[in-house]
Amino acid sequence: MRAVLPWVAAAWVCRIATALAEPVPSLTLDDAIRIARSHHPTIEAQRGAAEAAHGRQEQALARLLPFVQGNVAYAPTTPNLAATPAEVRTLLASAGRDTVIDAAGVPTVVTCRTPGIGNCVPVGAPPNSWSLESYWTAQVGLSWTVWDWGHSIYGYRGARDLAAAADVGVRSSERDVVLQVSLAFFAAVTADEQVAVAEDAVRTYAAHTAQTRGLHDAGLRTGIDVATAESAQASAEITLARTRAAQESARAQLEVALGVDHWQGWSLTAAPATFEMQPLDQQRAGASVDVLVDAAAAQRTEIEQLRLTERGLSANVAATQGSYLPQLTLSLSPLWAGPDLSSLTPNLTLMIGLGYSSGGMSPFLVHGQTREAAGNLVGARAQERATWDAIREETIVARAGLVSACDSLRFARTLVEASTRQKGLAEGRYQTGVGNVIELYDALLTDVNARFQLVQARLDLASARARIEHALGESP
Repeated sequence: MRAVLPWVAAAWVCRIATALAEPVPSLTLDDAIRIARSHHPTIEAQRGAAEAAHGRQEQALARLLPFVQGNVAYAPTTPNLAATPAEVRTLLASAGRDTVIDAAGVPTVVTCRTPGIGNCVPVGAPPNSWSLESYWTAQVGLSWTVWDWGHSIYGYRGARDLAAAADVGVRSSERDVVLQVSLAFFAAVTADEQVAVAEDAVRTYAAHTAQTRGLHDAGLRTGIDVATAESAQASAEITLARTRAAQESARAQLEVALGVDHWQGWSLTAAPATFEMQPLDQQRAGASVDVLVDAAAAQRTEIEQLRLTERGLSANVAATQGSYLPQLTLSLSPLWAGPDLSSLTPNLTLMIGLGYSSGGMSPFLVHGQTREAAGNLVGARAQERATWDAIREETIVARAGLVSACDSLRFARTLVEASTRQKGLAEGRYQTGVGNVIELYDALLTDVNARFQLVQARLDLASARARIEHALGESP
């Protein structure tokens, strides 16, 4: 056993060294958006809905084209004739009856093939047979609904517009997912920065605690200074623990936004300008609400999707109303039948018909279907107005958020600059014995809080930019 332990330890050392040598995969915002577009279930579901809508469009198109009919059947049957009363009456009318004298001199009523002609003999019914005899049928043909009062035409137009609306819906879903990914990505990057700030704060407080203990041991500081330093360090360590928990939570949220099954150890890389104020930010923040709302109305895919849906449902109403009237159909059907597959007897049927389908037409059913289609149209129109109101509200809120984020970032930078100077002055006063411990740790706490606020302000700016881009329909 002792001989095996060195080999096990060596194996673990090799695995750890290999893991450390492997490069950490980097994840940019563009990479995150690409992954989400490929894996997010919301987009996949919308693509499936669009595929189904195109399938319904093809079905509607098929109703405008001829249908192919055909079958080949082998149906062995017994040769016994079971004539209906009408058929018996017809046969007797064509054959006739007569009274003849049989061999015994008895008058007998017989059925004659040619009544009135001599040698009329009785025609008896053939005996029943239970042997199966071959019988083949083969049929192929075309059936086409020439005109159905717009039922098929409007049905196709409605299906076409609804399929186009579903395609636009895919783009809308992608834009929503892009917003979710962007916000989750920015939050995860910010969480990493907050952990870095908290770690630096712990190091700073630990150094001051060690320094204070040394001054206390030299008799230059009191016990209250040491206790204050230790409590401040403990508070910083609590903050670090919380930021690390927030970091894990932010990564989990980003994982969900990406639509992946597990975190792949990415190192998040953000563009330098992502968390900085840009000229377009100031331009949008200074633009009037009406200008931004008009831009959103022209670019948002949800409006286009709802208008296509409304047009498709309007066509469905017209298509349903066409079911009240009969259909004009044309069919051409060659038929071959006989007891031997090699020698079938051909026939040809050409039919032009005006009537309802095999199931018939119920005015109550068609009226109910028309009411349903009209109700769906009313709902779509109401949804369009509600969506427009929501877009207007989103645009106004996004602009207000951008204005607030721009101002907050400017003030946060001023706060960091002032708190940094305050921290330096307080440390100098404390080291020279002029300042006290309360003054020092007030300055340290102000500095840490200012840095946290700067990180948060940078996140707010990036998030506000993503939200107003989504509101205006400008998301990538």
